[in-house]
Amino acid sequence: MKNGFTLVELLGVIVILGILAVIAFPTIINQITSARKEINDSSNLLIFDAAENYFLEYANLSEETGQKYYCVTLEQLVDEGLLNEPLKDAETEKEYDITKTSVRMKYEGGSKFGEGEIGPTTTFSCIKMEAGD
Repeated sequence: MKNGFTLVELLGVIVILGILAVIAFPTIINQITSARKEINDSSNLLIFDAAENYFLEYANLSEETGQKYYCVTLEQLVDEGLLNEPLKDAETEKEYDITKTSVRMKYEGGSKFGEGEIGPTTTFSCIKMEAGD
């Protein structure tokens, strides 16, 4: 009597493991993608909160009426201590260039800000805020 497994038994185990991998792989990839999106959403919320705090500190909102857009660069938010470096987009895994990336937020009145977006500084039309303005 020989000890060990036959070739058929080994192939059977390999096929079963392959089937399990085919079933599990898409689920794992979806979980990773979902986690990256949640991290990115959370990071964006932190950035928008920091921008809103910056605008409330430096913008003269009491005189503003209607809806206007305000912009601030990520570098300004880091300089004011509202954000920490490095700032990274979790979905693309690239760091933001803080000197060329701005946050644009819509002022809705009553010291409230609505929608916001993050992108290249040159693409946004808005009132650019500087500390002390």
